[in-house]
Amino acid sequence: MTRDPNDETRKDSKARQATLKEAKFAAGETAPRPPGKIRYARAKFGDVVLVCTKCAKRQGLPKGAMRATLKRALKERAGPSKGQVLKPRLVEVGCLGPCPKRAVAVATTASLARGRIALIDPTGDRQAILDALLPDFGPKAALRPSGALEDPGSGPRTS
Repeated sequence: MTRDPNDETRKDSKARQATLKEAKFAAGETAPRPPGKIRYARAKFGDVVLVCTKCAKRQGLPKGAMRATLKRALKERAGPSKGQVLKPRLVEVGCLGPCPKRAVAVATTASLARGRIALIDPTGDRQAILDALLPDFGPKAALRPSGALEDPGSGPRTS
């Protein structure tokens, strides 16, 4: 078996880097400082809706179609501008995990807090999909009875 000369070069390079680090610390130099202050910016959206692009592609939907469908439904629900109501941000992301056969995986911040990912039929009613994803908590919203499951077929969550 022949030895690759690059392997020895890499080992020598790593050894030299380790020696330099040790020399810096011995000379009194400190480690690089972490950022002193974390800054925040105001978000111009109220909620985040994640749409799995892999699922949409498996369903034969063109790129951005599911996002556009949900966005259109959100605009229909909102009606004329309601002032300071922050709209959700729709983001297409990579695989969310479940990979359903005939559905698209969609997650909101609220569903992720409960440990759930919604599996949506892309040919379904837009308003029904939107009601399931983002319930209306306005003053005229219909209340669900206490103790009712969000999806009777899903059963209790197990860890």
